[in-house]
Formats: sequence, C-alpha cells, structure tokens
Amino acid sequence: MNRQQVVEGNPIPSGYLAGAPAGPRTAVVFGGGGITGIAWELGVLARLLEVGIPLDDADLVVGTSAGSVVGTTLRLGASGIADAYAEQLVPAAATPEAALDGEDFMQRIGQAIQGATNAEEARARLGALARQVPVTGDEPELVTAMRGRFGADAAWPEGQLAICTVDATDGEFRVLTAASGVPLHVAVAASCSVPLVWPTVEVDGRPTMDGGIRSGTNADVADAAERVLVLSCGPELAQSPLGPTLPGVVSTRMGADRPVFVIEADAESIASFGANSLSSANRGPAAEAGRRQAEGVVEAVRAFWAGTAA
Repeated sequence: MNRQQVVEGNPIPSGYLAGAPAGPRTAVVFGGGGITGIAWELGVLARLLEVGIPLDDADLVVGTSAGSVVGTTLRLGASGIADAYAEQLVPAAATPEAALDGEDFMQRIGQAIQGATNAEEARARLGALARQVPVTGDEPELVTAMRGRFGADAAWPEGQLAICTVDATDGEFRVLTAASGVPLHVAVAASCSVPLVWPTVEVDGRPTMDGGIRSGTNADVADAAERVLVLSCGPELAQSPLGPTLPGVVSTRMGADRPVFVIEADAESIASFGANSLSSANRGPAAEAGRRQAEGVVEAVRAFWAGTAA
C-alpha cells in the first residue's frame, strides 16, 4: 500500500506532543511488528539511507513497539542504522524472545474487549490482563534489554522523537517524548511490552504497555506534518475498537490533499517473518526482505521526501 498526496499541514492532536514545535514539515512513522518487524524496518531504512534519501532529517519520528526501537536508533544517528541492519544478519545474542501464536493472541484480545463501550475501556481491559504477567527477575526483561541496547543514561536525542505507549490501568494513550522525563530505555521498553506476553513497564509509577494496542502505527500522532512517510509491518483493519487505524489516517489525509506515503510489508516480506514475530530466528530473512522491498520504491520515496512527487 503505497499512497501519496500533496498538501498543507494540520495541528498535532492536542496533548500528544507537549512541547513540540508547531507544524513539523516532515515525519517518519515506524509501526510495530515484533523482532522480525524491527529487522524488516531496518532493512527498508538502511537501503533508503544508503541511496541518499535523508530520512534522518525528519522533523518528527514516531515509533510504536518495534518501531520505537528503530525510530530511536535513527534519531541517535543515521550511521547506527547500517550497523543495526548488519546485526540482523547474524545469530542473535541475548535478545528477549517469546512464543506468540498470532491467532490465539487475537482471539484472547477479542474475548477481553467484547462489550467495551469505548476504545479506552477496551484498552484498559487488555491492560488488566497485561498486569497479570509476572516479572521474573529484578525488573522486566525488556527494560534490561533496552538498557543494554541504548544505555542506562542515554539522553533523548535532540530531534523530536515520539514513543507510543498505553497506560495498562485506565487505557489512556500516552506519547512519551524528551519532555516526559522518562529514561529513554524505559520508554522504549514500555512501548514494546506486548500484553499477555511480557510484563508491563512502570512509567511514572503507572504500569504501561505496548502502544501497538491502540494502533499498529499510531500514524495520527504525526498528523501535523506536511509530509508523512509510514513503515507498516503489515495491513491494518479498516476500523478497530481499540483506536484509530492506518487506513483511516491515510484516507483522511488523502481526502484533504495532504501527502502520505506508506511502505507496507508485502506478501514476500510477511512470509519472511515466519509464524512467530517475537522470535529472532527469522530476523535475517526479514531484514533482507525489507531491503529488497525498499529497492522497489527508492525513486518514489526520493521524490516524496523532496516534495517533488506529482
């Protein structure tokens, strides 16, 4: 699903990005997708940067779950993307993994939210289940992993970075930024904490879970940008009881002649993910699939990012 339109900007939805400059010109949005999703997005991003498309100059980067890892890596320096991509091609060391049966996972979500009267209530119901997953060590495994990846004292990057999370108590959607005062590695860990799989992560004393529960991409967070490039690890439903979906965001932008370009994992890329997106076994094939898919859209993305697309 590659869609683009030409357009004017729109204000950032109230409360999402406190302290952010008004009207960012460009934004890159990285969606969720597990360990294989990280690999695929790094493959896409590595190739686009390699051919000289300066996505690292985006005014805003939005990351959800797997996308929070990729978005943070980009914000900390484009040179780190090539290294992170290369890392995907070798056996993983000390990478948190989990068994995830996608069909069973969706079934349990459906049962949990049945009868919810609004999106926040539905997310809160999932949060109640998420809070039942125990922490087996001194801290959630993902916090330890993200500290190892980004450092315990890593400063938030200078460029605007928005990391999407959901409060596991009341279902409130919360976008973490440098202004939130949350350690960077904790913010990323919280965004990656898939409910029913990993324990919640404490943020400001609140149990917090994967921002992908609200939306696979949370692309509406970037709505103020004049041009938005979205990397999505798979198709989203047209509508969801948990929050806005990418098709709805794209439709709204297109209807208002506001440019958006979506790179969505194609059938070959999705096949490379394997049956369990939370296993590192297929991250090499997924990274290579992302690079291959990027090759097919290089010139279209170049024109879009430069603002010269027809």
